[in-house]
Amino acid sequence: MRALVVVCRYLGDTLMATPLARSMAAAGHEVDWLVAPGTEAIIMGQAFAHNVHVLEPKASTTWGMLRRLRRRYDIACVTTPSDRPMLLALTAAKKVFALDYARPQDAWKRRLAKAYCRHDGLSHMASYAFDLARMAGVSVSRELGIDWTETDDAHVRELLGWETGVRFAHVHPFARWGYKHWPSAQWQALIARLLESGLHVALTAGPSERAAAEALVKDLPHARIRILAGELSWPQLASLSRQAAGYIGLDTANTHLAASTGTPTLALFGPTDPRLWGPWPNGFDGRAPYRPFAPGGIQHQGNVMLLQREFGCVPCQLEGCDRSRHSRSACMDTQPVDQVWRCWRELVG
Repeated sequence: MRALVVVCRYLGDTLMATPLARSMAAAGHEVDWLVAPGTEAIIMGQAFAHNVHVLEPKASTTWGMLRRLRRRYDIACVTTPSDRPMLLALTAAKKVFALDYARPQDAWKRRLAKAYCRHDGLSHMASYAFDLARMAGVSVSRELGIDWTETDDAHVRELLGWETGVRFAHVHPFARWGYKHWPSAQWQALIARLLESGLHVALTAGPSERAAAEALVKDLPHARIRILAGELSWPQLASLSRQAAGYIGLDTANTHLAASTGTPTLALFGPTDPRLWGPWPNGFDGRAPYRPFAPGGIQHQGNVMLLQREFGCVPCQLEGCDRSRHSRSACMDTQPVDQVWRCWRELVG
């Protein structure tokens, strides 16, 4: 049996679909993926990703993909409730199980799908992966994330270059969009406290963020800081998080990945609704790890602590106070270092 998992969105969406792919692979399916550009690296080489197709955002690419995938699969599962992924899945597979907004204009999808689950805007994205696996008739794996090897562990230790047994914090202070950022001055103050507490710091960033990472720690003791900007594969990033005493980061795929490894994870969230997108705690066996808000803005579930400002507008689910992905969010800009530090101490010790 051949199965296709269709996720034509962001890195976080791809990670949220990993329990579905694991479920299909454990049931004996050969699992391929259809993903958006820039997300393929996170699942390449995984046991639950036999082939990975990348769908470029061009009409010509769509037609070519339709021809290549036509009737190659027994089952397709669509985790992106939009038109193009659904058309590709219907072309590729005999049976399609889909996530659907249940809008009137989407009635054609519901008619053509073998079965569908409703995207209600209130459920965690990982829970839809469980639903789709269940509808496809396979035993549900609740393991979210990717695998790494002992070779990855060794490579990470070599890059860090610290003595065996050194305790360090994995810090990822960057996000793709401005509205998810925490100001640099706050990060600098927090990293200084981590160092003062006796921890070393492994700071990760993308290749284009190296200069910003170096500026962030230029006045701090460099012997106890390692900047790893674009030097690690996704499995190696997972290994780094797992070896750390704890991880702290923003509303990004890196934070989801860290949480999946079981390491103590502190997530700084702004406008995003944690019911939908909070980092899934490793080993959590329920359906809803988080509420939309909590007293003090702190939610602690398993290995994850999620911190938001206790503003009346949070979570607004908007992209910054100016309604732009590149704008700032007051709920992030005003998050005090003292509260972040108290949460870290409670989580990690």
